[in-house]
Amino acid sequence: MHDYGEQFGRILSLLDEHGAKGMNVTSIARELGITRISAAKYLELLAASGDVSMERFGQKKLYRRSRRLPLPEVFDRLPNALVILDGDLQVRMVNASFVATLGIQGNRNLVGVPLLDLDLPVFSEVSVRRNIERIRRGETYLDEMRLIDDGTDRVYHVDFAPIVSPAEGSGIMVSLRDITALRRAETALRDSERKMATLFETVPSGIVIFDSAGTILDANRASLRLLGLRTFEQLSAGTIFTLPCTPEKMETLIAKGVPAETELACDFDRMKRERVQSTKAGVAYFDVIFTPIRRDGGGPPTEFAILFKDITRDRRERRDLSLRETRYHAFFENAANGVIIFKTVRDGDDFVFKDLNRAAEQILGVRKEEIVGRSVYDIYPDLADRELREMGTIVLRSDTPVFLPPLQYRKGHGSWIRHYLFCLPSGELASFMIDASGERESDDQYSSAPGNR
Repeated sequence: MHDYGEQFGRILSLLDEHGAKGMNVTSIARELGITRISAAKYLELLAASGDVSMERFGQKKLYRRSRRLPLPEVFDRLPNALVILDGDLQVRMVNASFVATLGIQGNRNLVGVPLLDLDLPVFSEVSVRRNIERIRRGETYLDEMRLIDDGTDRVYHVDFAPIVSPAEGSGIMVSLRDITALRRAETALRDSERKMATLFETVPSGIVIFDSAGTILDANRASLRLLGLRTFEQLSAGTIFTLPCTPEKMETLIAKGVPAETELACDFDRMKRERVQSTKAGVAYFDVIFTPIRRDGGGPPTEFAILFKDITRDRRERRDLSLRETRYHAFFENAANGVIIFKTVRDGDDFVFKDLNRAAEQILGVRKEEIVGRSVYDIYPDLADRELREMGTIVLRSDTPVFLPPLQYRKGHGSWIRHYLFCLPSGELASFMIDASGERESDDQYSSAPGNR
């Protein structure tokens, strides 16, 4: 191989001397003192490797030195750390990345030094040394390996390849890439995937993943439990459109392809007719969060997911509460007696009108919007009586209802009103009002009758 390398070098030097004019095979053979057949063979190999170019002129072939890229400059800018060894495993060439990756001092000369004598990171590993020796001996070798450098705790991907240069003979190229960050990212990704898998299986809410055609791709255990199913196969016997009472609602969500929160009703009897054999019956209501699953490469989503929880009981309770509130308001507004709700201020130091019914409006001769939110004592200063204040405080602190004696909201004007005052669980005061004007007139007539004066 060294004889070949010498002849290759002589041919290339000769072509360099003749520059753009070029030379034919006969001229090269005569200049070098070799046979025409040998010269033709060398030129064929050099043309195959790209070191020389050939042009035909009739029956003749004219050879020139190829205009090649400046290999040293390109080699030095490659991102991977590269070292080229000769047949004796001496360093023939290294690039800047090799020096930087292995932390080699800039003034240290590596060229011409046996690589295995340099005590460099990675190349001190027995497995790396043995693999390089196998390549040199022409034995079976590994073309790549990954290893961790114990000294730096860095992870490297190493590639090995035998090479042959027409000018310099056989050698070995070793490429080194620091993949520590990549490995850490892979580890973090695996940890994230493990956490997501744990969350997927342990979250109490149901999760179902499906495609745009409605095919169910995956579901967690909670979703099976909420739907009254035992296996994923039971769920996948239908589609995502089998679950809601109104499939059009799910179709609309998929068509829009944007995250949304909604409420879906599920008819288990309908599911059974659609071959999804649930153990539940009737209709259940679910609070649903719908989300598209974005594709890595962009573009419209093709997969979607819903996260849902059963709100049937909450919905029933809300309905019952709504009915109770409706009954309460009907009773409140249509009661024959006046009813007033007071909000307490400063532990009973003052009271604010919060609500009153139609009967109370008639008794007081006001409209609700005129007094709600205002202080009782600001509107009716005559009620700011010390005894009345104390009665209100007693009710608040003891939670004991009291009857107030007949009073006028404005002394000398309006009706005489009795109050049954009691405390609500909310801490507010409520009062039933009874018009006692008739009683007062009877009392006045009795007091003015002869013999009662």
